[in-house]
Amino acid sequence: MTDSITIRRPFDSHVHLRQGAMLRAVTPITAQKFFSAIVMPNTDPPIDTTEAAAAYKEEIMAAVPEGSTFEPLMTFYLTKNLSPAEIAKGFSGEASAKVYAVKSYPYGATTNSQWGYRSILEAKDVLREMERVGMPLMLHGEVHLNDHDEEEDPYEGERLFVEDTLPRLLDAFPRLKISLEHMSTAIAADFIEKNGAEGKLVATITPTHLLYDRRQAFSGGYRTLIHMKPLVKRREDRERVRALAQRGLPFVSAGSDSAPHPESKKFSSCVTFGVFCSPAALEMYTGVFDELGALDKLENFLSINGPRFYGIQPSEERITLIKKDWQVTEPVITSEGVKVWPIGHVQHGLGNEVIRWQVKR
Repeated sequence: MTDSITIRRPFDSHVHLRQGAMLRAVTPITAQKFFSAIVMPNTDPPIDTTEAAAAYKEEIMAAVPEGSTFEPLMTFYLTKNLSPAEIAKGFSGEASAKVYAVKSYPYGATTNSQWGYRSILEAKDVLREMERVGMPLMLHGEVHLNDHDEEEDPYEGERLFVEDTLPRLLDAFPRLKISLEHMSTAIAADFIEKNGAEGKLVATITPTHLLYDRRQAFSGGYRTLIHMKPLVKRREDRERVRALAQRGLPFVSAGSDSAPHPESKKFSSCVTFGVFCSPAALEMYTGVFDELGALDKLENFLSINGPRFYGIQPSEERITLIKKDWQVTEPVITSEGVKVWPIGHVQHGLGNEVIRWQVKR
């Protein structure tokens, strides 16, 4: 039985740090455990210019604890204002903050998605320039609105995207580097296992989609701490996604999609999308891989595959995790007194959840 594991310091391929007091509260948590992270651009206003990316990076760096070597990697939001010229400028690294990728949000589908395209296929000029310079596209892979501008069933959005939109996107832009983010369905897992290619078509998986299924989301009332987009799916979907992670493929990696929200928005009649998992994401991933008998695949999933896709050298630092039970018992509290509740909380989670691995202090 393995009681400890030492791996290269992990890389988070998908994290939300927000702005202001929220950013100052949550950034040190990611910086403590991850050597670098791809930071999402769906702030308000959105990050769709190199100047905005530079200013956002400056705000993040001011919140990184002194002595930390954590490096936030900036992204553009695929808004209708994002131009091909901005793609070339940002990816060249000549600006004060290099931009590593573009994130696509379907219009109206999730938090701050009101600036996104209805369909990714509408952004042809920007996609051509991304293909030319080699900038990756990060997909929120769901169909939210159909051709009649009607909302699709949110449990079917990823299936519709993978079966129709994604193949058309790959055909239209064969040299475009693509990451299918926060994969949640068996259909997506099957597609990636068949078509995934290192440096070309990759996917990320969240701890939420590895741990939870739709029945748990509705157990004892709706569990808002695991309310995110894509929604958690059937148990069969979760098991298929877990099986893909277990394979240790070089084009599948960890993207926590940690997305903090204030208590007032998570516990409301109109609960907001987003799971705040950074306080426990690393430990939850480790627990899943232990359950799957795949701890030998953990380092590649957490620390190697993501950096390589974005042209980043994996960390030379090491981090050790030990098998030790613990629970999430406290919220994160911002300087303004706002509570942010993490996934797995003993009161607001599923109830008395236990995390089996812990970072060695």
